[in-house]
Amino acid sequence: MSAATEHVFIEALSLPTRERASLVRRLLVSLESETGSPEIDAAWKQEALERCAAFDEGKITERDADSLTTTNRVERRADIKEAHGEGKGPGPIESKK
Repeated sequence: MSAATEHVFIEALSLPTRERASLVRRLLVSLESETGSPEIDAAWKQEALERCAAFDEGKITERDADSLTTTNRVERRADIKEAHGEGKGPGPIESKK
């Protein structure tokens, strides 16, 4: 790592968490635009066409982004707990109504 890169890295570490996250996203986006390839672009185009066709044929349905985000967050938490040996044993106690 060059001295300039190391300096930028150290400066970035001093940023608040949200600003560091924003910087990371922007850097990743900049890499994605550099690494694009005709093969990858063609594969994504084909995937999009197949998903549209499956939707038109009723094989899949739409879901709003909020529900997907919530579902993914819950699944990640469960995966993390399982990886750390948590969450084993009986489930939560349910109240009787």
